[in-house]
Amino acid sequence: MHGVKRSVYEAVPQKEKEAKLAKIVHYIKLTKVVLKAHREKVYSEKMFALVGTLIEINPDFYSLWNYRRECVLQYLKKTPEKKASICAAELKISEAGLKKNYKSYYAWHHRIWTIGMGTTDLKAEIDLCTKYLKADSRNFHCWNYRRYVMMVGKVSLMDELKFSSSKIDENFSNYSAWHHRSFIIPKLIESAPKEDIQKLIDEEFSLLQQAFFTDPGDQSAWLYHRWLLGQVVALGISRDSKISSSTEPTKAVIEDNKGQIKIIKRELAMVEELVEVEPGCKWGLLTIALLIRALRNRNADETDFVERVKDIFTELVNLDPYRTQYYLDMKNLVESSKR
Repeated sequence: MHGVKRSVYEAVPQKEKEAKLAKIVHYIKLTKVVLKAHREKVYSEKMFALVGTLIEINPDFYSLWNYRRECVLQYLKKTPEKKASICAAELKISEAGLKKNYKSYYAWHHRIWTIGMGTTDLKAEIDLCTKYLKADSRNFHCWNYRRYVMMVGKVSLMDELKFSSSKIDENFSNYSAWHHRSFIIPKLIESAPKEDIQKLIDEEFSLLQQAFFTDPGDQSAWLYHRWLLGQVVALGISRDSKISSSTEPTKAVIEDNKGQIKIIKRELAMVEELVEVEPGCKWGLLTIALLIRALRNRNADETDFVERVKDIFTELVNLDPYRTQYYLDMKNLVESSKR
């Protein structure tokens, strides 16, 4: 165990060691019984109950969950009228597993499988996620599950945006909360009136500015900033790319060149102001270089483009030597670029 000295372990009384060993031996014996029953396709109530007990002890034994689901499907064939109560019991066993380990992949997956049956109160599931994220706001398993519930349950997008904002207000470094917005914003852009879209975008950039000036060294907000620029002005989006994702825009919010240049120049001025205060901010410097390149690609008049960007990448090599080759590659790309 990390941070636990061997002498501390050896100080445990012999009787306590023997008691723990006895529990381990008993657990191993029971798992062998269950695995044998699984191979023989035994779906009795006795085995079903035993699987539940073992899951509560160790929710990270995936074979138990597989067996559990097979049992459930057998019961549903025999008593389809009990579907709601059976699914409710599965949610309880999943939550019991999460109480043991709230980051258990298998317990969260079983929960997704269960709500797929269509009998679950999805509002209650959102409330459950809120409870777990209050305990650990960076539990990405819970954030992923929340997004799944959001998609299947038609949860209010604005409510989810507000929830994400509340978690970011608690801690600007919460990457999961920023990431959550990358699923919400595109959907809001698709459905909102044009004037509301502009307001939404301005509020996102304003939130990011607060994050930058609060903790300029944290990467979470910078990564989201680059993603947002991709949505708004197609920064870094290659139209020739065959790779796509649910958060990549089919088209930029602002498509005209003049409008894109305006946004890019505004963000450039903001980041340059930050770097004046925090000259060693590598994320700020990298963003400045990318924004200057974006202006050049849009034929904006940027004086001494090549020299400015080369100087930035040279400085980044000194500030962040672990990524030297990336910065040198970017520097060479700039040197070889032509209008």
